[in-house]
Amino acid sequence: MEDYKNKIIFKNNLHGIKQIADKSTPLVIADPPYFLGLTSNGQRGSFSDMEISEPFFRSLIQEVKRILTDDGELYWFCDFRSYAFYYPIIEAVIPVKNLIVWDKISGPGNHYTFTHEFIIFSAKGNPTKKGTNIWRVRGFQSGAKKTDGEKYINSQKPKAVIAKIIENASRPGDLVVDLFCGSGTAPVVCREMNRDFISFENKREHYMYALERMESVAIQESLFDRRQGA
Repeated sequence: MEDYKNKIIFKNNLHGIKQIADKSTPLVIADPPYFLGLTSNGQRGSFSDMEISEPFFRSLIQEVKRILTDDGELYWFCDFRSYAFYYPIIEAVIPVKNLIVWDKISGPGNHYTFTHEFIIFSAKGNPTKKGTNIWRVRGFQSGAKKTDGEKYINSQKPKAVIAKIIENASRPGDLVVDLFCGSGTAPVVCREMNRDFISFENKREHYMYALERMESVAIQESLFDRRQGA
C-alpha cells in the first residue's frame, strides 16, 4: 500500500483497492459517472446501462467496507436518476445514514433548473454529525471556476464541496481514498488539507490532467516554502 500513498493510480479501482490494507482509512469518496440522461458523448443513456455494471459496484462496495476503519464513512455522489440504483447496493453492505442534498445554487435546465445533486452518506459506525443535510456550495455554473481553475470534465466538483467532506470525516494525517479521481479535485484538496490520499483513475486523459493539477500544487507549495525561508 505504501507504493500507492499520495499517488494517483492509473488503474481500475476495483483492482487497485484490493492492494489497500484492511481498516486503513476513515474516509472513502466516490464520484462515479452518472450514466443516465445525456451522457458526456452526447448519447442518451438508460437505466439498463447501469444494470450492466451492478456486479462491479457490488464488489467495489464490499472492498470499501473492508478498507474502512470501524468508524469509517463513505460519501457517494449521484443524481436523482442514479440514486435508486446505488442506494440498495450500498445499504446492503454499509448502512446509509442520510442523503445529503448538494444545492449548487444555480445550474442549467429547461424543465426547472438543475440546482442539486445527491451524496449518499454511509458509515460503519454510528457517527454524530452537526448541521443540515442541505449543503449550499456553488457549482461551476455559478462561478466556482473563478476559484477552482478551469472546468475540465462535466462532472468535476468544486474544491469546496470536497473540502467539506474531508473536514467532516477525517483529521490531518489521515488517509483518504478517492475511487474516481476524474480531474483530480480530491487529491488536490487532500494535499491542501494535510491528508494522505490514494486516488484511482482509468481514463488516460483525465489521469494526465489530474497529474498536471497535482504538479501545479507541488510547485506552488515549493514557492511558498522558499518565500517562508527567505
